[in-house]
Amino acid sequence: MTESGRRDPGAPVSSRRWSVRPGPPAEILIVDDNSANLSLLSALLVQHEYEVRAALTGAMALRSAIAEPPDVVLLDVNMPEMDGYEVCRRLKAEPRTSGVPIIFLSALGELEDKVTAFEAGAVDYITKPFHLQEVLARVGTQVLLHRQRRELERQRRELAERYVEIQELHAALRGYLSDRAWESITSSVASASAPPPAREVLTILVSDVAGFVRLSEQVSPGPLLADLSLYMSTLTQAVYGHRGQVDKYLGDGMLAFFKGAGDAVRAASEIQRLVGTFNAEQRGRGRSEFPTRLGLATGLVLLASIGSSGRREFTLIGDRVNVAARLQAEAPIGGALMDARTHTAAGHPEATPVVVQLRGKQDPETAFLLRLEPELDEP
Repeated sequence: MTESGRRDPGAPVSSRRWSVRPGPPAEILIVDDNSANLSLLSALLVQHEYEVRAALTGAMALRSAIAEPPDVVLLDVNMPEMDGYEVCRRLKAEPRTSGVPIIFLSALGELEDKVTAFEAGAVDYITKPFHLQEVLARVGTQVLLHRQRRELERQRRELAERYVEIQELHAALRGYLSDRAWESITSSVASASAPPPAREVLTILVSDVAGFVRLSEQVSPGPLLADLSLYMSTLTQAVYGHRGQVDKYLGDGMLAFFKGAGDAVRAASEIQRLVGTFNAEQRGRGRSEFPTRLGLATGLVLLASIGSSGRREFTLIGDRVNVAARLQAEAPIGGALMDARTHTAAGHPEATPVVVQLRGKQDPETAFLLRLEPELDEP
């Protein structure tokens, strides 16, 4: 091209600043086969704190832009070998430069020429002879928009990554909580306060390993923890397999609850069967055994969140929770001791009635012994 730009009359160009701050200087790639135009535009943009690269041909422009994408491309239309429209199409087809805004500078001012430019992917079109103030204004606008788009994309990626992290954290936390505990947490988040206690008739199951204190004195913590984890996994499998939920693990014990007493009794039966198999395998490997006692009780309990603003915990509160724990302490190894209400609600499974004096209770209580595994000697 042979036409160059002209300055606007009036205030000097240096009195206006269109470069975007804060951040590093924006990089502008000027593509024009006329060296006079390149010199004029380069001097103007450098004066306004832009970093400028220049290219005399379309091929040079493509190599420069793809190697290091600029913030804006000022592109002449009429150039030998490859015109500006083709350069624009190729830049838009290249993933590294597809988002770079392209402003055409051309002496072709017909509507058809402008339509062709926008169809090729341009965001703006300046007709020669151009006004330098107009060039600065349009470049500044496109630099700002381009940087805003990049910042929004960065934030979108960051949010997407954070969302994945939250989902992974959510999945990990769910493994530590019962469904009811999770419901309590989500409810408190939604209402910004702890939910009120829920009253419900449930069957409580409490397990314990007989002689665990002595066992923990004899076995190193590492191997004991590994065996205990496998043991707890065995118990949990039976609880969830019978529609129960684990409320918490209490060292070597477990507190679980069921809506149906029949489910709880069937879970107790399976627990002792699985523990019998587990202990036989442990014996064969010369590892620690976990002789298990179970206690079951049915009645009204409160499902509540307790604690302070800094630390809260979901728990079950009620007389039958304590009774289940006391019955577990009275049960023989390999057996389950249930209260009368559990026995009735479960459909009177075959069990031996026994009278027990539970610790902390004034009167004896009739319970039912469900012997599931051969009784073992106390460890």
